[in-house]
Formats: sequence, C-alpha cells, structure tokens
Amino acid sequence: MNNRMKRPTGIVCAAVVCALLGLQAGTGSVSAQVRGEPVAVAPAGAAEDTELPQVSGVAAGSADAAGSGAHVATVRAVAERGPRHDYNRDGRSDMVAWYDYSDGSDAMHTFAAGPDGSLSGPLKGWEATEGNYWAEHMKYVTGDFDGDGTGDVAAFYGYDDGKVSLFTWLGKGDGKFGTRLTSWTVAPGNWTFDAITAEAGDFDGDGRDDIAAWYDYRNGDDKLFTFLARSDGGFASPFSSFARAAADGWEVGRMKFATGDYDGDGRDDLGVLYGYASGTVTLMSFTGEPGGGFAEPVRGWESTTGWTFSRATVHSGDFDGDGRDSIAAWYDYADGHDALIGFDLDTEGEFGNRREILNRPAGWYERSRMKMVTGDYNGDGRDDLATVYGYTDLRLGTVKTITFTAQADGTLTGDLHGWETETGWTFDRMRLVERHSEGLPICPTVFGHGGYPAEAPGWERDQIRQPNHPTGLAQQKSWGAAGVEADLQLTKDGTKGVMWHNKSTRGLTGPTADANAVWWATGADQLKDRTIDRGPYKGETVYTFREWLDSARSQNMAALVELKGEAGQSLLNSDATIRETAWNEVIAPIKQRIASQQIMIYTGSDNVDLKAALKQRIEAAGLGITLRNHPRWVDGIGWEEPAPAASGNYATWLNRLSRYGLPTTSVPMATTWPKELKSWLSGRCV
Repeated sequence: MNNRMKRPTGIVCAAVVCALLGLQAGTGSVSAQVRGEPVAVAPAGAAEDTELPQVSGVAAGSADAAGSGAHVATVRAVAERGPRHDYNRDGRSDMVAWYDYSDGSDAMHTFAAGPDGSLSGPLKGWEATEGNYWAEHMKYVTGDFDGDGTGDVAAFYGYDDGKVSLFTWLGKGDGKFGTRLTSWTVAPGNWTFDAITAEAGDFDGDGRDDIAAWYDYRNGDDKLFTFLARSDGGFASPFSSFARAAADGWEVGRMKFATGDYDGDGRDDLGVLYGYASGTVTLMSFTGEPGGGFAEPVRGWESTTGWTFSRATVHSGDFDGDGRDSIAAWYDYADGHDALIGFDLDTEGEFGNRREILNRPAGWYERSRMKMVTGDYNGDGRDDLATVYGYTDLRLGTVKTITFTAQADGTLTGDLHGWETETGWTFDRMRLVERHSEGLPICPTVFGHGGYPAEAPGWERDQIRQPNHPTGLAQQKSWGAAGVEADLQLTKDGTKGVMWHNKSTRGLTGPTADANAVWWATGADQLKDRTIDRGPYKGETVYTFREWLDSARSQNMAALVELKGEAGQSLLNSDATIRETAWNEVIAPIKQRIASQQIMIYTGSDNVDLKAALKQRIEAAGLGITLRNHPRWVDGIGWEEPAPAASGNYATWLNRLSRYGLPTTSVPMATTWPKELKSWLSGRCV
C-alpha cells in the first residue's frame, strides 16, 4: 500500500458534511440532498422520547431527494449456498481477525474450523507494513463478494483529509487473501466516514454478497444505501431505497444491525434492534428486494420493560438448519448471567417466537471480553456461535477461541475450547470481521487527572492541578468527569494517609522536606494545615485520605487512587509495627467506605515489591474489586503550563475508543483533558 494511506498531521476524519452529498464511483453517481448544517443530535422539534420511529415517508424504490429513479438489477439463478465466510473451501465457516500491531503494522489472521467446530490457531493471511493502515479508520465486513464460494473481506476506509474508499480483499481459498482492490472512492466533502454503518449480505439474490450502508447525516436525516457487488468482488455505485427526515425520529445510535435471509426467499434481509429513549426495545425487519434495495421496515417483537438496549448485541444464523436465518440477541443480564435469545420472522414479516437458545450462569463470561461471530463451524448445515475471549482474572493476558455448536432443535451447546495463547496476542488489538460493522460504542466513563509539567523538574512543580482536595474534585466534575485519579502518600512511619503527589513538600507553605519524613500533626514542619502556594488551587490545604474519600462520595465521583512509590518507606518497612500502622492507613479507609462508593487503587508498575504487597493485602482484606476494571489512560501528549491544545490527543483518543469501546460497554478512560474529551466523544458514542 502506498504512503498516501499514512496518517497526516491533524484532526482525524473531520465530521463536516457539505450541503450536497455526492455519491460517486466510476462514471455513475447518485446524490442526496442534505438539509441544513449537520449536527450530532436531533434538531429542535424532533422529540427525544418518540415512542416509535415513524415508518411513513419515502417508499421503497421511489425517487430519492435528488430525483434519481429506482434501481433495478437482473437476478440470476443461485446455486445452493455453502457456509458463510469459508476462507479455505473445506465446507466449514472460519473466522478472520484484523490485528493492529503495536509497531504500526497490520495483518489479517484466519482461524480455521475443525470437524468438531473448534477453531485452530491463527494463520497470517495478509499483512501490511507499519503506517499503511489505521484500524480505527476502518469499518469491516465479510462476505462472498465475487460469488466464487470463498469468503472475502471488505472495508470502508476514512482518510484524514475526509476522503472515503471501499476496499475488497478476495479470499484465495487457502485462508489467505489477495491484494487489495479499490472499487469506490469519494473526495473529501462528500461522504463522512463516521456516519457510515456497514452490513454485508446477498440483498439481490444473485449469489454475490453486497454491502448496505446506513448513513446518518447528523442533522437527523437518515438513508439506507446499497452497493451491489460486481463479478470481480468490487462494488457498483450506491443507490438508496429508504430515507427518513429528522422529524421522523430515527437515530442510528439507537440501532444495532444484523443481516440474514430471515424469510427464506434467497435474498438477505436487514434486521435491526432499536432502543428508544423511553426504554422500549423492539426488533424491525427490512426485507431485501429483487433489485437489492429494501422494503419498508416492519416492527415485530417489543419489550417495554425488562430489556436494556446497551446489554444486547445482535447476530444472525440458521441455528436449526431450516433454510431461514434467525436473529439472535446475546443479552448480558445485570445479575451476571448471559443468554442468547433467538427470534424468527413470521409470515407477516414480523420478528417473534422469542426463545432462549443458550444460557450461561453468572461468572462464566464477561461480555466486554468477548468478540463473537456466527457461522457453520462444524459443517453440519446449522449455524453456530464462536467467540474470541480475553481473560482478565488469574489468566490475565490469555486469549482463547470458544465455540457454541447448534443442535437439531436450534439450541446451542458446547463451550468447546479451541486455540489458546498466553503471550503474543493482545485482546484489545483484535477486531473480528463480521457480516455487519459494529454500531457506535457505549460512551466511556471519563476520569479526570490533574495536569502536570512533562519536563524536568516536573516532580518539583507538578502540584498545580491535581484533584487531591474537594475544590479539585468539584472542578473535575464540572468538566464532565465521573471519576478522578488522585495521589496517596503516607507521612512519617505510615502514621497518616494524605492526598499529595510530590515526593517532597515543595509547593506547600512552610519548610521543604520529603513528604514521608514529616509527621501529620507533630513538629514544626507538620503537614496539617499547610496550604498549596501556587497555581489554580493556591490556598487549598492538604487533606487526609479519609477526608478526600468522603468528599468524592459526597460529589458522587468514583475514586481511582494511586499509591505513591514513596509510601513503600513505611509499607515495606522491616519494623512490623510501622508496617502494620501504614497498611491500616491504606486499607481501613477503603474498607469502611467500599459499600457506599466506587474505589479503585493501584501503584506504578515500577514499584515491583510494593505492587505485589498491595495486591496481597487488598485481596486478604476482601477488597479485590478495587484492583479490577480500572480506566485506561488515553492521552497521546504530555502536559505543560500553559496547557497544550487537546487536539494533539484526537488521533490517540480515536484509537483508544476503537479498541476499548463496544456496543454493550466501554472501558473507562482517564485523561488530563476531561472537558475536551467529553466534547470530542459527542457523536462518536451513545
């Protein structure tokens, strides 16, 4: 791949859509009018609590807003279809993952299925050198795009300058992929990459999978486009068959997509799980039509209570082998157990016949650690469900494939374990390629961290913005943070836990000394009642650990506590009395409050002995929950006064949101720019 794919300096994928959206490829074009300046939320007049998206409006096949006519395609006879995404032509579905290496290189790896449905170790099927692709700029789908019976991969790619392209990698039949084919490109100012949600399926029934793209104009308007596949695996110019205006109340952030032949007519359809602001959840079907467009949506199963939209992901498969796909929702219940719920399409085109086809007890699986894709992995004519699982417990770092195989009645069984590795693979860097791209992720909880100078002598000067006191907590909350990272030190001989970052008392009124060499309330250099002598928090006093935790609780903020390495002077002291006194100052305040507030604790990775002791002590106290599910640091640049522009973080933030964000959950994110991160996330998550 040439160097023009490399990331230029600047903001990634600027979300500015021109008044005219031109959709073009080759010599053909279809355009759609955008009404007004695109925005990330529904405009005034579009009710937030619309009970149901309106299904009146532009009829299927009618002229779109720019006046283009209905698209008609010739439907060819289709031979009996083999298993989807079979990359090695052995009659069984396989799995492919895009892996984003830490050195900037990328590769696609194929996990071949065996006769029992278990998945083997990865085969590198294609690779690109450093800097040529950026995974966060891609929306992947899989399908047989040239109709040869071998699975292929396609992706929309969003360039930094606003250009968007559609690529295809054709499967070779041995688990590997050929050179990238580019079949469609639009110049900056036409399509906006972030506004596309892609789904693959054979929508016109010609034996080749096509791509459907739901486009969110960000002013509230929506359209559904189809890119019909060509015989070479590329795609023709897109056309639209469904459109809604902002007033109709559709929001792509409330939609989760899947594709499958739900009515058994040989054409794939589009299934949608829609979650309303009121809490109602419903399933809709968009039936595929002979030309590759879609009929008006039909509403089916609905739940007004008991289902939470963010806890469900949708998948499709013919789990009972009857020739008709079902839509299935993996649901992560609040009590920790998980279930796969199947729904069939009835003769009226409505999803119904709700039934549980898989159930797993609480504690078996954590949905945020699963990447799932359906397929016929054992070649018996029934679709199964496979997952790549990333462990977080004592097997932290282990990645494993697991298959749930379908039975004759359409239920799934198994927990069939396949390939496993403890090293060399990072779960968050894997992106499984499905028939549909994932929707917008759940917005992460943002943790604020005080700014600090990145250059020497930073340790002497960095107590200018740390939220180690109620004022700092309140300011972080006003910026949109739901939690904060702050710093725990111990005074001489571990006698008092205090919230202070620096190694010394420099930055406070009074004499300068090592923080762990002074007493809390004894001596001329005691810490109690001393105040910060510089920066925006000048005049703030030093707070004890207990006082700070109480302030965080009163402001309803989660507490992420960094136990500073200097505290090892007392926590690892050879004198048992000093050691136990010090640990009591760390553990007792947490134990007294953990039932009523969220508290997490860690120490830096350089503090090897202290880290081991902290883990042992915390777990022995029954506080193991405080060691897990910590936020990820997401900033890409350091801090200096005056603060550098937050835009220097945009590329890193996009990468982290792509890696950690899921439609069901998101890993919390910690930043020195909470206000700016919250603003940047608007429109990129729900």
